[in-house]
Amino acid sequence: MNNSRRRQKKSKRIIKGISAVLAGLVIILGFFFWKSYSEVDNTVTAMYESVETNDLRDKDVSTDASEPISFALFGVDNGALGRDTDVGRSDAIIIGTINPTTKTTTLVSIPRDSYAEMVEYNGLDGFPYYDKITHAYAFGETSMAINSVQQFLNIPVDYYVTANMQGIVDIINAIGGIEVVSPLTFEYDNFEFVEGETIELDGQAALAFARMRHDDPAGDAGRQDREKLVVEALLNKIVSLDSLKNYRKILDTLSANVKTNLTFDELVDLQAGYKSSLQNFVQDSLVGEETYINEIYYLYVNPQERLRISNIFRKELGLAESLEEDLAFTDIDEYGGVYTEESYSYEEPYYEETYQEEIYTEEPYVGDTYTDDTYTESDYSDGYYNENASSTNDEIYSEAYSY
Repeated sequence: MNNSRRRQKKSKRIIKGISAVLAGLVIILGFFFWKSYSEVDNTVTAMYESVETNDLRDKDVSTDASEPISFALFGVDNGALGRDTDVGRSDAIIIGTINPTTKTTTLVSIPRDSYAEMVEYNGLDGFPYYDKITHAYAFGETSMAINSVQQFLNIPVDYYVTANMQGIVDIINAIGGIEVVSPLTFEYDNFEFVEGETIELDGQAALAFARMRHDDPAGDAGRQDREKLVVEALLNKIVSLDSLKNYRKILDTLSANVKTNLTFDELVDLQAGYKSSLQNFVQDSLVGEETYINEIYYLYVNPQERLRISNIFRKELGLAESLEEDLAFTDIDEYGGVYTEESYSYEEPYYEETYQEEIYTEEPYVGDTYTDDTYTESDYSDGYYNENASSTNDEIYSEAYSY
């Protein structure tokens, strides 16, 4: 592995969930609800997009607060920076449950580089195809992204929300910018940020602040911490009275850049029935091991870790506990190990055997003449030829072979 590849290795990630995102969507829509019922209804209608996914539920669920529900949030890297027509990748993936009984919302962020099967995307000769989980959205958009997440953690996903980069830019510009305190000093996309300084950000600057990854010592974990700072600053600004004058622009931005399978009535039910649950967040981390396959970086999450997170969600959803054999194993899981850049090694088993050759007593043959005592022209012993040999036929010839 070359040095440049080694320099790209980062410390193991401890991924933190971005707890404000779902609450943010509900707060934004609920906050403007009293301003204009019809305008909010039209916005949600424009945002609505049903998708076909594998149904892992035994029965239908609803948002009437009678039972726990699950959701997936996908932050897609398109809509800005010249990627207007790209399908994009889901660079931020947050899975959560909302439980009205325990009054908690449980969140786990799945690292974008997690090695997973791309469900319903066939590989060579019809075999399963494995890649970074962020690419499931690129291959099959929301449907494949949800199906791949469901299989990865063995949980159902009831609802989803996707938002693209342009949505963040437009909303921040609509409310007149936000303020954040930078946790480190760095430059990205011609913007400069200084550790400890309070910075005023417009939409483009906020996008640069949130997206930088390779120069952060914490890698993806650091980027997600900065994404969280942006979302929190955005929500704080939205709930201020100053932002109300631009609510129509904000609603237009949401309708153009956010998609969900939640209807208007379901969002109203969510805010009313799950309000207390949406104010109490529990976060966990999905931890993996860095690995390289064909010199491409991945994060390998072993079955035990996936099972742990799976059962946290399944308990919140009131589902039966999952066993390890219930998980869909990847090819790495089946092989029983993971290739890493520094620790990869494989040794052939070593066997040693010694063979004692038989003793030959018949008289040696030299040319056309037999001799009883010695021969000097050549020595034939079990096919071995030594032109410098001088021996008697009384000697024992033996060789040892080690394998």
